[in-house]
Amino acid sequence: MTDTGLMTGLRTLLLGAGAAVLTAGAAYAADPIKLDVSGEASAVAGLVDGDGKGDVNAKLSVKGSTVLDNGVEIGAVVTGRLDADQPRQMFGGGRYSGMLIGGSRGVGPDTSDAYLQGAYAYARGSFGQVIVGRDAGIARILSVSSPTIFSSVNVNDWQTDLSGLNDVHTINDFTGYSTKLTYMPPANFLGGALGGLQLGVSYSPVLKNCGDPLCAPQGGFVISPEGVMLSGDSHWDDAIEAAMYYEKGIKLGGSDRLFVGVGASFVTANDHKLATASSLFDNYEAYSVGLNLAYRGITLGGSVKSTNAGLAAFEDDGYLAFDAGVTFRTGEDEGDVAFMVGVGQSEANSLGANPLDPTLYRDTRSAQAGVTYVLGRGITIGAAAQYTESKKPVAAGGPEEAATVVIESSIKF
Repeated sequence: MTDTGLMTGLRTLLLGAGAAVLTAGAAYAADPIKLDVSGEASAVAGLVDGDGKGDVNAKLSVKGSTVLDNGVEIGAVVTGRLDADQPRQMFGGGRYSGMLIGGSRGVGPDTSDAYLQGAYAYARGSFGQVIVGRDAGIARILSVSSPTIFSSVNVNDWQTDLSGLNDVHTINDFTGYSTKLTYMPPANFLGGALGGLQLGVSYSPVLKNCGDPLCAPQGGFVISPEGVMLSGDSHWDDAIEAAMYYEKGIKLGGSDRLFVGVGASFVTANDHKLATASSLFDNYEAYSVGLNLAYRGITLGGSVKSTNAGLAAFEDDGYLAFDAGVTFRTGEDEGDVAFMVGVGQSEANSLGANPLDPTLYRDTRSAQAGVTYVLGRGITIGAAAQYTESKKPVAAGGPEEAATVVIESSIKF
C-alpha cells in the first residue's frame, strides 16, 4: 500500500472509530443533561517604549454532558473566543512553525476578533477518552512550559504581545483548532510507578487556510529560492500528534512533597503543494519537551521546541526555542500575591537565499518580571515589565528592541 493509501485508510479507520464510540451509547438510558459554563477574560494596558497600547482577550465555553447507564460519560463542548492581538506577520517557525498554511484559528469572519474556536464531542469511560471535532491537539493538551502567573502576558505561549516582536513559542500546537480525532487511554492505566503517566494521540486530516494572515500565511504567497510561487491551496494534511505527561509527588519529610511534571510531544504533517514542485518544502516535524518542579509555593520549570518548520534544508533545527522561569505564590485566595521571573529565546534559521521572504527569519530574546494580587477568587490584577529583542534581516526592518510595562487584570470562572 502506498503512503497515500495508508493515510487514507488510517483516516477512515480513526474517524469511523471515533463516530462509533460517540454513538454506541445512544441506545442506553442516560441521566439528565448537565450544563456547565466556564470562561476567562483579560484586559491589558501598557507602554511600549513610551507609546500607549492595549489588548482584550476572552474565552467562553459551554459544556453539556450526561452519564449513561453503562457508566460512559458523553458530552459536547462549544468555545467562543475574542482575541484582538495576533500580529499579522508570518512567523519564523514560532507560533505556527511553518511557511505553508498552518492550523486554523477557528470559524468566523476574517475581519472579526470574535470567532468560534472549538466545537467537539467526547466520550469518556473505562476505555479512556475520545474527542472528535474542532479542539486543541494532544500536544497542547499535555504540554508543559515555564510557569507563569499571568493570563495573557508571557514570554512564551502568549495571548498578548504589545511589542509585536515576540516569536518565542515552545508549545507544539501546529494543528491549531483544526478538526481532529484525539484518543487518551484511561488515567493510571499502567499503575505502579507509571501510575501518573498520561498518553494521547491526535489526528488531523487537513489543515486548511482560514482566510486570514493569522493562519500563516493566508494566501500561500511564498516564493521559493527557485522562484516558484505556492498556490493558495497549498496546505498541510494528515497531521499526527503523540504526547505524554507524567506527574510524580516525592515525599521529602513530614507532609512536604516535591511535585515533578514532565511533558513531551511529537508532531508531523505532510506538505500538500499544488502547482509547484519546489524542493524547498518537506514534511513538517516538531519535538517539544518541558519540565516543572513544584515545592510549596515555588514552581520552577522550562521547555524546549525544535522543528524543521517544514523546510527541506533543515532536519530538525529550522526553528529552536526555549523558555525558563520561576514563580512564587502565597496562595489563591483574596489578598494573596504571586511573583514571577521568566526568559525565552528562539532562533529561526535563514536559508540565506530567499530575500523575498525575510520576515520568516528572526532571532528573538525576551525577559519578563512581574507581580499579581488576588482581588477575589479567580480575579487578579498584576503588573509586569518586559524586554524583547528581535534580530531580523535589514530587508525586514533590521534589528528591533522594545521595553514594555503592562498592567493586566483577569478573571476566571
